[in-house]
Amino acid sequence: MKKFVFALAVGMAPSLAFSQPVSSSSSQGTLAKAQQTNPLLRPPANTNNEMLDGTQRVTTANGITQPLSSLLEQQINVANYGATAGNADSGVAVRKALTTATNRFPVYFPYSPRGYTINSGTYNGREIGTWLLNGNVISGKAIGSPATGAGTLISPYTNPYLITTDRKSVYDPAAIPQGRKGATIAESIECLPNRPNRQNENTNRNWIACRYVGADTGSGGTSSLDLSTEVENWVLNVSGNHGLAFEIDTNFNAAVTDGQWTTGLFLTGGGAKGRNVNSVALSIMHAAYDGSWLPWTTGISIRETTNQIQQYKTSAGESGFFQQAFDENGKSISWLDKMGNQTSQIMNAKNGFISDAPSGHDDYSAKRQTTTDTGFFFHALDEHSNTLASIDKEGNATVAGFVNTNHNKETASANCTRGEMHADDEKLYICVSTGKYKSVPLQEIH
Repeated sequence: MKKFVFALAVGMAPSLAFSQPVSSSSSQGTLAKAQQTNPLLRPPANTNNEMLDGTQRVTTANGITQPLSSLLEQQINVANYGATAGNADSGVAVRKALTTATNRFPVYFPYSPRGYTINSGTYNGREIGTWLLNGNVISGKAIGSPATGAGTLISPYTNPYLITTDRKSVYDPAAIPQGRKGATIAESIECLPNRPNRQNENTNRNWIACRYVGADTGSGGTSSLDLSTEVENWVLNVSGNHGLAFEIDTNFNAAVTDGQWTTGLFLTGGGAKGRNVNSVALSIMHAAYDGSWLPWTTGISIRETTNQIQQYKTSAGESGFFQQAFDENGKSISWLDKMGNQTSQIMNAKNGFISDAPSGHDDYSAKRQTTTDTGFFFHALDEHSNTLASIDKEGNATVAGFVNTNHNKETASANCTRGEMHADDEKLYICVSTGKYKSVPLQEIH
């Protein structure tokens, strides 16, 4: 019978108990000596002087007996298939390891500061399974060129510009048979319901998070250095079918009796005051890849809600804006500040509303709906609620301290609208019901 010698790592030895006895104490001494002098351990010959060939059955520390080859293959190590660190091509070994891992066992790359080179083999980035890259630098012709968007093997196929450094997992939930209803999920992370824990120091409080992902941006940033950190990056490539990049469901299955708010999406940011930094809780950029404008796109769409948007200031002295809008040059064109003042000219001109309409258009137009429509097109009040100026929907105007010098030297034959009044340095002109002016010299008015 053809025999093979398996080299077992020292770290695995304590978890294995060989079911076939080793007879002599000299073998145990040899074993101990080998542990001291050699990082790889060769098992001693069994009682029949046969070397281990993988068919022998071994029992783990948990009492599970199985063939040695099955135990060793539960994590596919590329080194066991001939991969070597450095510049030598390990493509054949990696392909063999991948073929063996068709049952989705992890493919493991032992760490080496020299990394691994893969020049042979063909990969498309969709190889199913888990790759434990362990921070190795993987290079070579067969992994594509991520810098040009053609990365394979260690690059996500949804974004081949990126390089995976430690672990990559590829799933195919669409290949799993489905019933009439339901959905297959590649990975499920689920937590049991929150509940009081009487072992807590504060038994009235129990906060949990089902999943936490965190990252620090690090220090060392300068105005000439761009260091960008993303905690998570979700990508959905739309190629003919609809989909959701991210879905949040908040289901009310019972009354919320703790009296607190339930929130579908909560955005927060904080730090010590006075940092003088630019910070955006939610940033939406919806444009073409080159930054140009896309027609008929929506940044936020809100439907079927009682209140679409609510904005609050938390104190009387809180400053800033509820909303700000800018033109293509970054100049403010409109805003609503937290004092309730609106338009872009508030801070500069101290006017509540200023409008410049394009040539040939009305600055402002108001229309009544019916002949019986009452109220005002415009109504201005003083601090005592007295009318300072108004235009009602009958066209009547009231202006305190009325001044109108727009016309002068009107003639009695000129057509006019009843109620018009004009004055110049000589006369006062009043339009009567005939649609003509009557005038009186100002010197006759005392």
